[in-house]
Amino acid sequence: MVRVTAVLPAYNEEENVVQALREIDKQSYKDRELIVVDDGSTDGTSAVALAWTGSRADIQVIRTEHSGPSHARNTGALAAKGDILFFTESDCTYSEDYLENAVRKLDEEGASSAVCLTGAPLKTRSTLATECIDIENKVQHRLLNEGKIRPFYAWVFRRDPFLRVGGFDEKLFQGEDKDLFKRFEASGYKVAWIPGIHWWHRRDQTTWSLAKKWYARGKSRVLYVLKHRLIMDLAKSILPISATIAGLVFLAFFPLLGAALVLMVLAAFLGQSLRVARMSWNQTDKHLAYLGYPAFVLIRNFSTGIGYMAGLFRIAIGHRVSTS
Repeated sequence: MVRVTAVLPAYNEEENVVQALREIDKQSYKDRELIVVDDGSTDGTSAVALAWTGSRADIQVIRTEHSGPSHARNTGALAAKGDILFFTESDCTYSEDYLENAVRKLDEEGASSAVCLTGAPLKTRSTLATECIDIENKVQHRLLNEGKIRPFYAWVFRRDPFLRVGGFDEKLFQGEDKDLFKRFEASGYKVAWIPGIHWWHRRDQTTWSLAKKWYARGKSRVLYVLKHRLIMDLAKSILPISATIAGLVFLAFFPLLGAALVLMVLAAFLGQSLRVARMSWNQTDKHLAYLGYPAFVLIRNFSTGIGYMAGLFRIAIGHRVSTS
């Protein structure tokens, strides 16, 4: 028997799966196995993974029909031998002691059934997007350290409690990690927290490429928002773009009303940007990024808001939200 099972969901990750395998292989904690769950890839993900693992007994590759990452993670959890589950990602890199720290924390806090190790975006080049995301990450860590917000996700769980709460909701394709966290705590399980940066998430490095991702995520995330009745979150994303469109239309017929609506939206984003600047100014030397930050936040909000509206429309006409 092994202590930890790392579960790697992979869909069309032919180019990234080997690096993801190496991220687990480099971990200092060795009492572990790795399960790769190929979520119905149409490329050579399974073949590449099998070629790299060879005849190693500590790694297995499972292939399923394409049903989304939640189904893939649950499949891996059911096949796991370890009593601790680590859900890894193909677009993340981890500190070598990530698993060692996680297991130690669970052992020290016997009442805890999961542990959150916080991380940060991986910045490969300096762009408006990467600098703005870095600023926001610094604010988030500051709020966590000051106790003003609480951890809201975890990727390391004790297996039995994970299975008792039903694992990941396979109907969700965005926000499934936060959904699991909410259900986990609602069931009375304690989640420990290790502050600092222990992993890095590889993300798009330009605002335009991120905007396309924000739209797609908003379209899928609607299911999570509706499940938890997060009406205020939905309103915060949809109202600004709706008010801006209405304002631009009204400019032709009711100029004062139209201008007021547009200015109100711009003022809201500027106010949000100033609050972030006050909290992070002393933590970064990229102060020029603050000049573009309001535009960055506006583009993200509008892209996500349009995605939400597209998702709501698909649900209203009876279409299934995409798993891709």
